Amino acid sequence: MNASKAGDFSETGASPGVQPEGAAKTAQMGAGGWYTVFVLAFVAMFAQIDRGVISLVVQPMKRDLGLSDTEVSLLIGFAFTFFYACVGPPVSRISDRGVRKTVIAASLSIWSIGTALCGLAQSFWSFFAARAIVGGAESGSSPASLSMMADVVPREKLPRAFAVYNSGVMGGMALSMVFGGLLLGMLANVPSVELPGIGHIHNWHLVFVIVGLPGLLVAALIMLTVPEPRRKGGKKPGGYPIREVFGFLKANGRMHVPLLLGVLIMSMQSFGIQAWGPAFYERTYGWGPATAGPLIGLTGLASSLIGLFVGAKFCEILGKRHDDANLRVLFYAQIFSIPLVAIAPMMPSPWLALACTAGGGVIAGMGGPAYNAALQLSTPNEMRAQMNALYLFTIAAIGGGLGPLLVALLTDFVAQNEAALRYVLVGFRLVLGPLDAILIWMAIRPYGQAYRARLAEGGE
Repeated sequence: MNASKAGDFSETGASPGVQPEGAAKTAQMGAGGWYTVFVLAFVAMFAQIDRGVISLVVQPMKRDLGLSDTEVSLLIGFAFTFFYACVGPPVSRISDRGVRKTVIAASLSIWSIGTALCGLAQSFWSFFAARAIVGGAESGSSPASLSMMADVVPREKLPRAFAVYNSGVMGGMALSMVFGGLLLGMLANVPSVELPGIGHIHNWHLVFVIVGLPGLLVAALIMLTVPEPRRKGGKKPGGYPIREVFGFLKANGRMHVPLLLGVLIMSMQSFGIQAWGPAFYERTYGWGPATAGPLIGLTGLASSLIGLFVGAKFCEILGKRHDDANLRVLFYAQIFSIPLVAIAPMMPSPWLALACTAGGGVIAGMGGPAYNAALQLSTPNEMRAQMNALYLFTIAAIGGGLGPLLVALLTDFVAQNEAALRYVLVGFRLVLGPLDAILIWMAIRPYGQAYRARLAEGGE
């Protein structure tokens, strides 16, 4: 990939405009650019903690609220993803037109409050409402974050920057298990209390309050310390209307149709395993959440971090020879991780299951930076937030809703036995894993053509 330089920053926080021609190619990215990357990774970490901690309390939540596996899957998936899908498109349009850091800070504040409200839920529907707040608010953060990062990092360093960002995502997933499990262990002997006008608050309720409220401090940090970057290579300060976004998608359908379907199937697997992983270890090996949570989290964190930064380096090396390097790396990561992640649930001990999952996680994690970089580099600047929102809608709203629900339905109505969850997870991987790899392979050549077209147009 040809080298380019990042644009400088607007220190005033005013609405970003289009840079003068050539400015983005001559300005060097300084420490402020990497600071922005690390803060946005921190925000992504909080999003995953607040989103994922619910998976640790499946069993006590079922017991205390009288829920079925299917109802739990709706709280984990649909309640979050439906409102994520509804709120995401209009907020991403705002991000493409205006100040992205304000969108990120506001989103973080609202979903932090929504997470804390989960700690007051007394029924399926009150929990549903709180999860809806979390999902709707989270939809605004990632599209704006990914768009900002493409403006503060040189093109050839984007995979590395997205490795940092995705380490926040993976770190949040891990910490939701680690921190949530430790909290459940610490609060194990705390008796439930009756709050007037609310109802019984159990120890697992308190986990949501404790992990939710600190996000308000991070939102303040963003507003006070993160500059709004100017847009590199921008040609349309008002942003692209939605009809032009869909026109761009249609014109580049040979890339986006298989890639969208591929990441959808990939996300269904990821969210399905994440949602039911703790329950799998409890039902199969007898590990409770206080034991399984920290071990799943730490294993996932270590394997993901290794995979992300190895994958970023692989992208940089391969990018010197191939314009389509990013999607090549994503394909390799998906296809070679299948054997390990598929066999993990059948291991005779939880430690072997963790080992196989870790090995597969290293390989699969290599694709994260590649995917993010590919999407930014093939999309016009003032369209990136909306394009990110479309893909995130596919990943989080559709994949995040269908993955946990499909596992639950297969367990409830096909296997008809909680203990058979391990077989459901194996079949889930063996059917969907090869399919998503094939779809990503189909998008590689069209991506290379789209990337070269962006360079020819003078895009960054």
